[in-house]
Amino acid sequence: MTLVNYNQMSLDELRRYVLTHREDINAFHIYVDRSKAAGRMITINPDDPDWEKTLERKIQQATSGETEPN
Repeated sequence: MTLVNYNQMSLDELRRYVLTHREDINAFHIYVDRSKAAGRMITINPDDPDWEKTLERKIQQATSGETEPN
C-alpha cells in the first residue's frame, strides 16, 4: 500500500483525491478540517427555524467575498 501525503496536496487536489478514494476516511477528515480552516465550509443549525434563510445568506456572503459579522 502506498502512503499518501495529504499535506503536500492543495485543497483542490485533496478534494479530487477524496472523491476518487471514498473509502479513505482519514483523507475525508483531513479535507473537512482544511476546508473549514480555509473558510470553504458553510455550517447550519438544523434546529434553527430560519435555517434556509441563514443558508442563503451564508452562500451569498461566501460567493461575494463578504465576511460574517461577529
